[in-house]
Amino acid sequence: MDSDLQVLESESVSPAPPPGRLEVLVRRTAPIRARLGIGPAEGDALKVWVLSRFAMAVVTWAVIWTGFGYTTKQPHGWASVWQRWDWLRYYNIAAHGYSMRQRHGASIAFFPGYPALLYIVHLFLRSWVYSGFAISFVTGGLACIALAQIIKLEAAALGPEKMRAAVREGLTLFVWAPAAVFMTAGYTEGPFLACALWGWVAARRQQWLLSGILLAGASAVRVNGLFVLVGVGVLFLQSRPRGLRGWLRSWPLAIPLLPVAAFFAYLYHRTGDWDAWQHAEANGWNRHLAYPWHTLADTWNYAFGRYLIAENAWEYQLELVVTFIGFGLLIWLLVKRRWAEFVYLLLSVGTLATSHVYLSVPREMLTWWPLWAALGVWCVRQSWVKSIYLTFSAPAAVAVAYMFLSGKWAG
Repeated sequence: MDSDLQVLESESVSPAPPPGRLEVLVRRTAPIRARLGIGPAEGDALKVWVLSRFAMAVVTWAVIWTGFGYTTKQPHGWASVWQRWDWLRYYNIAAHGYSMRQRHGASIAFFPGYPALLYIVHLFLRSWVYSGFAISFVTGGLACIALAQIIKLEAAALGPEKMRAAVREGLTLFVWAPAAVFMTAGYTEGPFLACALWGWVAARRQQWLLSGILLAGASAVRVNGLFVLVGVGVLFLQSRPRGLRGWLRSWPLAIPLLPVAAFFAYLYHRTGDWDAWQHAEANGWNRHLAYPWHTLADTWNYAFGRYLIAENAWEYQLELVVTFIGFGLLIWLLVKRRWAEFVYLLLSVGTLATSHVYLSVPREMLTWWPLWAALGVWCVRQSWVKSIYLTFSAPAAVAVAYMFLSGKWAG
């Protein structure tokens, strides 16, 4: 009788099917993902990032067919519409080195980190524009994972499910920021954010050596890496170091100064001027220190004073809106006493608000990770926040992308 039951049970239970290739890959990479801190929330962040790349491909497809006049019968090439503005400067630096010409600002206004990375990737892909795409895609994904970890820290009190939802919402709003097109183009936003955000995450974990190395990468790409460094310095002070040994733990935070010092020394060797970088900024983009009320007045005149053609005036209107969002974020951080984030945002917003006009502020908005973290949490607590944000930001993102891809100035 028992043997009959055993036979029936063995016949009723079918063997489990062998795992598929994807499942095997997932299992094998589990230790690596765990070591990197890539959990379900970070996986959601990557999904949002990849989906947003399809959205940008749709916008590109629309532009190559519709963005170049009524008489065009053939669409433009996919790669050609992405070769615009600063990308051409990065490409020329990577391919030919720095030029001392002063026409609309010498190429020395651009830090060497991104051109160096572009040169290395080009050695393998053999296409400059697709090398830029690859850099933006990979570093953008890395930045999204780091941003997910920052949002998790901010949303930890909400519980696991709502924390994961906050990551999805925050990343969705990030990839639909008004200047989101620059996360796809061959620009510095992706590499800078990948280094800066992971440097911030490392600092939050008090891994000062790792943070210093990552912030050195950020400062090699953009001078704003030093702004992040100051914020990380506040995080170090908040860790309350004690004794000489405790203070000596901060020595890695001097590492991000080295790329900037080396680049300025190189410029001095080439030009004999320690302020060559600042002079290139002033010659090319009229960036110089101004009283903030003068900056506001000048930008307002550009936006509404009929001095510029309409499409350029609209861009300055967007600059005004985003700058005031930055002011509001600064006030919120001050009220919440988030001193490290406040100091970083004060430097980021303050330098743009005290130049000749508000310029490239929507691009800078991409680097305001306290904004995306706060919005992610707010979306979970108040579902209408996401709807209101996307109602205004998504059309602006499409408009800026359309302008950039069709060759118009887009900030």
